[in-house]
Amino acid sequence: LSESLAPDALTSLLNSFLTPMTEVLLANEATIDKYIGDAVMAFWNAPLDITEHPRKACLGALGMVASVDALNAQRGSALQIGIGVHTGLACVGNLGSAQRFSYSAIGDTVNLAARVEGLTKQYVVTVLITDAVQQQARELAVLELDCVQVVGRSAPVILYALLGDAQMAARADFIACRQQHAQVIEQYLGGQLAQARQGLVH
Repeated sequence: LSESLAPDALTSLLNSFLTPMTEVLLANEATIDKYIGDAVMAFWNAPLDITEHPRKACLGALGMVASVDALNAQRGSALQIGIGVHTGLACVGNLGSAQRFSYSAIGDTVNLAARVEGLTKQYVVTVLITDAVQQQARELAVLELDCVQVVGRSAPVILYALLGDAQMAARADFIACRQQHAQVIEQYLGGQLAQARQGLVH
């Protein structure tokens, strides 16, 4: 897009995109860390304690997806996003140099969240969460996708696609889908690739 748009048009597009994304995050009690081009880095539970922050991060991600859909419908565009969510300990505070610093977060938790976000393209899903997040937001609609070892990290992590809220998770059609999908994952992890592929087709 940046190649095909004039700078002022690109600026307008970025503003129209980042504004609703920020509104959704703030409504779900996020701390906005920084904007990196068209990306938003946000975290929860600092500087103030936020109850159920993994769940609120997931709801924020779902809200961002809905806002992008609304923006595309309004503008006739086809913007797509990818979101990675992880939870754990991090170092949060004024980070940078002696000349300039900003309030931010660093650590393995932050790095893994960034790696997970990058995997959304590979798995062709909009929101990926880790098992650490899923364990603290069990009422939401998720499907297990894979167990992977991301670059720069020795321990593997289980990834889930976050598809919807608790209302979606309680629907009969989703429960049936989740049960069939769990069987496919079990076959896949057990090396029964032909059976797993057949289960996906049906």
